Amino acid sequence: MRVRNNISKIAMLLGIFILLASVADSQMNRDSPFLGSKLPRTDDQNIAGQGLSSGSGIVISAPFNNQAVSDLSISADPNNTTCNMVSFLLTITPSPSSSTGYQPVKVRVLENRQGTPTAVAELTLLVPVTGGLLHETIGFSSAASSAGGSGINEITVTADPDNQIPETNEGNNGFTISKTC
Repeated sequence: MRVRNNISKIAMLLGIFILLASVADSQMNRDSPFLGSKLPRTDDQNIAGQGLSSGSGIVISAPFNNQAVSDLSISADPNNTTCNMVSFLLTITPSPSSSTGYQPVKVRVLENRQGTPTAVAELTLLVPVTGGLLHETIGFSSAASSAGGSGINEITVTADPDNQIPETNEGNNGFTISKTC
């Protein structure tokens, strides 16, 4: 009986020791310089500048050496476009550098109702660098429509208007569509 009591005390002490050792081990793993692979990467540790990390979990890709990441093309969706709303398809081809994450793409919308182009919308879309198609519709309030009357509204949509994304073909980044109001 006494031996059994001592064994249970030793087992309990051993269990407490293992519990304390596991807590200490997890603290050492967090602080150990030899286990850097367990720590999240920082922006300056990314391989060849391929990605920028953010707290949201979305990775924004950046090209290496200003090589073309992918090609963008934008086309009108005339069936869903009206006088004060434009619908379009934005296509991105897969990146040749095998990057992952998302490419921010700025899209600018201009209207030309009375001979003077006016910016009516600008937004940034996050497009996967693995390629794909994004359908977007943007409604806007036209200053010319409040003046009354009818006419033709010429809407121009441009993807990457500031040419921030290196591409092999910059010529397919915009379109103009006319709608009668």
